Parts: sequence; C-alpha cells; structure tokens
Amino acid sequence: MALEYYCPKCNSLLNPNIRVILVAHFHEKRGIVLMSPSLGDYNIICDKGFCDGIMKGDRVEFRCPVCARSLTSPAYENFVELKVINTGNSGHHPCVLRFSRVSEEHATFLYDGETVKAFGDEAGLFQKKFEIEGHWGW
Repeated sequence: MALEYYCPKCNSLLNPNIRVILVAHFHEKRGIVLMSPSLGDYNIICDKGFCDGIMKGDRVEFRCPVCARSLTSPAYENFVELKVINTGNSGHHPCVLRFSRVSEEHATFLYDGETVKAFGDEAGLFQKKFEIEGHWGW
C-alpha cells in the first residue's frame, strides 16, 4: 500500500520521500521526527537531544513542518490527526489517520469513510470508543 500523508490544515505532503516528517515539541524542546509510513511500524528517527528527554507516557505535540500548526486531533487530545491517501488505489478518497501522541503508546487508527482499521498493541484500548463516538470528520 503506497500511502501519502498530508497535513489536514494546509494540505502539504508530509512524506515527500521515504519517511513522514513532523516537528515535535515537548516543553522547551523541539526536534524533527521521521516516522515510518508503514501503519503499525513505530520506529522513529530523531535527534538524540530531543528523543533522549522523552519518557514513556509523556505527551508530545506534533506540528506540520510547513505551516507549523498543531496536528493534535480536535476530537481526541491524546491523538495526532493526519490525512492519508492510498496512491496505489485509483479513485481512493482521503482517509483520516489518528495515532497516539503519548510516548510508547502504540495505537493507530485509519478511517476510510466506512470502517476503522486499528494498528498497534494499545489500539484495543481505544477502538470501541472511536467506533461508537464516530468523530471522524474533518
């Protein structure tokens, strides 16, 4: 599946190459974070000066590297929200992607307009809430 990730605010492409590029903030620290475009792959690349200070359970703010606006989901404050397009499927409509912004909490959800697909070890903790509440619109 060839996925393109976009900022839901300015529509900028966030993975112009191999990785998804985001700006991360935690207290006074700021850094570039490179994430895998593969759903369920939680390996990241970032400078040690930023990542070394982040502990399990810390809530990191992610921003678009182009417009600098927060990517925190308006519906769920512990999640980041992006727009995703499957370029390998012609006629594919944009999907809503949410992933936890809590450090080491592996929960990702992809909503295609009809179904919610969950990825990550902790996704089960949130899946029913997302399916019931249904706050998926832009």
